[in-house]
Amino acid sequence: MKLLKKISAVALAAAIAVGSVFVANPKESYAATSCKKVLKRNVTYKYDIDGDGDLDTIKVYRSSGDLKLKVNSCVKTLIYDYDPDYHFEFTTKIYDFNKNDKSKEIVFEWVGPSDGQIRLLKFRNSTCKVNRTFQGNIGGRLKSYDPNTGIVTFVETSYGIYSKFENAIGSFQCYPKVKVNGYTVTNQTTANTSSLVRKNKYIAAKTLTAYTSTSGTKKAFTISKGSPAYVYALYQNGSTRYVKVKNKYGKYGYVKAGSTLLFKRSSCLWLQ
Repeated sequence: MKLLKKISAVALAAAIAVGSVFVANPKESYAATSCKKVLKRNVTYKYDIDGDGDLDTIKVYRSSGDLKLKVNSCVKTLIYDYDPDYHFEFTTKIYDFNKNDKSKEIVFEWVGPSDGQIRLLKFRNSTCKVNRTFQGNIGGRLKSYDPNTGIVTFVETSYGIYSKFENAIGSFQCYPKVKVNGYTVTNQTTANTSSLVRKNKYIAAKTLTAYTSTSGTKKAFTISKGSPAYVYALYQNGSTRYVKVKNKYGKYGYVKAGSTLLFKRSSCLWLQ
């Protein structure tokens, strides 16, 4: 109950936004970003999104029960079997995530009662060059971007890119990033955790070895079984995963994450 009170006081707005609640016992169970243009349904727009100097024709519309996006002669389905009662909110926007390249991005987000999706699309003339999906709803959304570097930050929970970390730390919320450079979108290896996660006191389920870096070669310190630790970031590069932790003395290190919980189940956060 103590943890529930802490969440209610510290993260009520966030809990409402994600539509989920973190609880301490599994048995009991976001900042807006500026865009170039908002695309309304059934309106045809003229906008140069590939930087070639010619205006592209863009339209979001419903056809044969599906919600579609048409750029010039290229058509992409955004939602199959579109149901306004279920897919009750969606937005389509044009962004310029990287001012150092000429092209623009189209971001489509939809929200349902229990799920959702974020889709990042990039076009060149009548060819879709990028069509990436990210977790929506249940804690997922576009958070911010840096037009100087092309780094785009999302908010995700255990269902997103870093989902395999749930096996090691339970449910969580983090800020994964991708780098957009032209028609290349690259996942970044580190996602910082949210303040809700960082404030949670995790209790080691066994003696844990923390390393000075994600190379896992030089030992920094150990966390004894039953001792507290705080989770500050998640590192993922292919199948290699590390959890950045802070021990009770304020020192930081990286603990290798596998398929079993690093911490006592009762001390982990869980999504309901």
